[in-house]
Amino acid sequence: MKFIIAMASVFYLNVGYSVPLNQGEYLKQVIPNQYIVKSSELNQKSMSDVKLIKKLGKNLALIETKEKNLKSYNIKYFRNYRYIGNFLELPIKSEVSSQTDKMSHHTMIDTLSAWNYSKGDKEIIVAVTDNEFQTNHVNLVNSWWKNTKEIPDNNIDDDENGYIDDVLGWDFIEGDNEVDASGEGTHGTHVSGTIAARVGSGLEGSGIAPNIKIMPLRWYDFDYDWSTAVVVETYQYAIDHGAKIISTSYNIDALASDEAYLDIVRQAVDRGILIFNSAGNGREENPQRQSVEEIVLVCSVQSGDDKSLWDKKSSFSNYGTGIDICAPGDFIYAPTQALMGGPQDNYSFMRGTSMATPIVAGVAALVWSINPNFTAEDVKKRLYNTAVDIKDINTEYTNMLGAGRVSAKDAVY
Repeated sequence: MKFIIAMASVFYLNVGYSVPLNQGEYLKQVIPNQYIVKSSELNQKSMSDVKLIKKLGKNLALIETKEKNLKSYNIKYFRNYRYIGNFLELPIKSEVSSQTDKMSHHTMIDTLSAWNYSKGDKEIIVAVTDNEFQTNHVNLVNSWWKNTKEIPDNNIDDDENGYIDDVLGWDFIEGDNEVDASGEGTHGTHVSGTIAARVGSGLEGSGIAPNIKIMPLRWYDFDYDWSTAVVVETYQYAIDHGAKIISTSYNIDALASDEAYLDIVRQAVDRGILIFNSAGNGREENPQRQSVEEIVLVCSVQSGDDKSLWDKKSSFSNYGTGIDICAPGDFIYAPTQALMGGPQDNYSFMRGTSMATPIVAGVAALVWSINPNFTAEDVKKRLYNTAVDIKDINTEYTNMLGAGRVSAKDAVY
């Protein structure tokens, strides 16, 4: 959902591409004769002219046929698009001093005061959609959601949900249960750790809600094309397996006009799920994604050593009338992917709206842990109503930074 540079151009093509993409550009390409339909509708009719490409969990299917056939069967369907470009919100690179405050974001939102009430409830599941997850990181090994209906490593779909041995989430790119991808950077590990890394000897590197569970859903790979089908299947899995919150740190500007994506978002919201998405790292006013009103868009404000800059909009962050709330994202210290064979306890600073988004998701998880009878709307209202007013330090962005900066302390009180 996030990106280092704003999407500059959008292309709709029905053929292959050969034009090199500049950073921040993408292609949205119709995949001919591929459609997403509900499995229940597909099973009700005899359709010899429809080819099943893939089941997308229990409820959805990706098929191949002519559009006229689907119209004749009176079936609701959505096009499948291929998305080509870099849609992961790349962290902003900069030099970090070894003396940089590793706790500044916790101090800003007063995590410690919130923990007097709760460090999170293990029944609260946050689905993180990302590119990799270091499942054996020492500060995350106990943070992962587990599918207790599945027996590990028996090569059987025990719970008959369409996924074999999905004990620890699923990899929707390669179609297996290996959500670890050591060669794929460290974005997903950092996002997950920002939400729920366990508390060690101190606060450094700990998540906002260390006792909740993270559902790791790998949906992106730099070497693969992203597609509507992958996005929809990932969200459907989160819906079907008990997620209360979905945290997505990806650039979804292209998806804002994708009917299948909009439909699955509505389904999630109808099931009482909160979706948090990064506002983007392109310095852009009113990014396309803000048209998706059902999601909570999170912008980034400065944290770090210089307290005089706290709560000032991060230079890279998108902003606009559709932004909902802000959070520290500049810098955030959290677990990161270790090198192969090295100690599994790496931590580092990262900057971006990718980092701000899981902070708000973590605070929402704390609110829900303390108030289990809250609806998703109740949680949102609590976040917005208790946000810190940051207008005075951001006078050039009046009404462009949502409710203000999230406060863990005030949200849980």
